[in-house]
Amino acid sequence: MCVLPPGVTTAPNAYSATIAVGKAGSAGATVTFALTAGSLPPGLSMPAQGTSGTVITGNPTKAGTYGFTVKATDGGLTSTLAYQITVTVQGPPDQLQCTAANGSFLISGVCALPDAVLGLPYQGHLVTSHNAGGTLSVVAGALPPGLSLPATFGPAGPVIGGTATQPGIEPTYSFTVAGTGDQGQPLYQAYQITVDQNLPLTIVLPGSGSTLTPGTVGQAFGQNFFLSGGAGPYSWAVASGQLPPGLTLVTFAGPTDANNELAGTPATAGTFTFTMRLTDYSGQQATQKFSLTIDP
Repeated sequence: MCVLPPGVTTAPNAYSATIAVGKAGSAGATVTFALTAGSLPPGLSMPAQGTSGTVITGNPTKAGTYGFTVKATDGGLTSTLAYQITVTVQGPPDQLQCTAANGSFLISGVCALPDAVLGLPYQGHLVTSHNAGGTLSVVAGALPPGLSLPATFGPAGPVIGGTATQPGIEPTYSFTVAGTGDQGQPLYQAYQITVDQNLPLTIVLPGSGSTLTPGTVGQAFGQNFFLSGGAGPYSWAVASGQLPPGLTLVTFAGPTDANNELAGTPATAGTFTFTMRLTDYSGQQATQKFSLTIDP
């Protein structure tokens, strides 16, 4: 389920939420949208056609939580997704938030919490927008063995705590929590926790070793950095030295391994030496010196 932004009935209460589709135009110039279950909050409407999405707009007139399903059709292609909008009399409702400040990242609607490490104490904070308290429980999936979620929480927010005892098969555990906020409004969010082996944080050298595969001026270049151990999320940075002009650190895959690729188009020939620093969520660090030659 995708939770859309909340609305209010008290003016000013103009509401707008975009429903976008991927691969729009693959089969036709126009995408059609239809409600196949549930209903929009009273006062809101959704255009039936668009080129790359549709926008729910209007002025909500009745408080409540409204669930509905939208079907998008582009020629012979279809996609269906469930949505939820909460409307309150005044002010936004309490919501579970996924924030990088606490080491969490929203990935395809699932909030990836910081990794747990086998045998070490763990705390995963489930941030709420009101910071006022409420109730929560796991309604689908399961927490990693050894971790638990209290049934009630206060202003500091709910905390998943304990000591992970099993890495799991994947080793990521997926679960969904639901409950009520301080105003009795529903809280709902899917989460995942990866349980890591208790290993030291290490930078793993690529096949070429610390001397990276050469690049060429004017030609696109990409080099990933690799790691083992520690506890995600991870971040990479240049600790010293100089990157070749035209190259920068970018995130190759997901936000839980930030700036893990050196990429761009080299602008200057020469041999460049630099030291990469890797930091995990617990504060562990590892460094490695690299050299990279850019050919003319």
